[in-house]
Amino acid sequence: MTYKYETHLHTAESSACAVSNGAEYIKPYYEAGYAGLFVTDHFFGGNTAIDRSLPWRDKIDLYCRGYENALNEAEKYQNFKVFFGIEQTFDGDDYLIYGPDKKWLLSHPEIETMTHEDLFDYANDLGWLIVQAHPFRQRHYIQAIHIHFRHIHAIETYNASNHRIENDLAAVFAKAYGFPTTCGSDIHDAANVTDGSLILRPMMFDKPLHSVQDYIRGVIHNS
Repeated sequence: MTYKYETHLHTAESSACAVSNGAEYIKPYYEAGYAGLFVTDHFFGGNTAIDRSLPWRDKIDLYCRGYENALNEAEKYQNFKVFFGIEQTFDGDDYLIYGPDKKWLLSHPEIETMTHEDLFDYANDLGWLIVQAHPFRQRHYIQAIHIHFRHIHAIETYNASNHRIENDLAAVFAKAYGFPTTCGSDIHDAANVTDGSLILRPMMFDKPLHSVQDYIRGVIHNS
């Protein structure tokens, strides 16, 4: 038996580019045979829906709302898990970060101004996972492609929202330099789970994930 997980998902509560709210994703993913998903909304360095001028606690409360709505909805579905992550942006490059939670964010407002290197060092010490998302993506709003040989733990080599060549280049880079790999949908609309507009590719494990740390260990040791 395999257990499927979506690892890259955006909610309308927190990501300015998203269409669906957190709760709307649960039923379609559950019916598609998934065991769970990670909510990875755009953090304040990227395309956030949160007013950056708000006090820190208010910003974090609003930022986590998409995740919390998904988590509450998932209680209706047996054994369906919802995990927390963030997507932070540095110089136009996006990074999926697995490990922090709401409690940690509330206590560490300095994350908003951390450099990529500083955040990696912090994450490394805490046993978190930093994945460079869609590293070869070409879009009108992306000014340059920056490939990181340092300050990442893994590379997203399949992104359902990418063009095939972009995913292929990421896979070649990861293999050449020995990086663990991940895949995810980068989904913004729950309708895409069933309408065929995205070719979803979940992360799959032979045991269910009970925590974010289970996922981190799976990526680092089983890729």
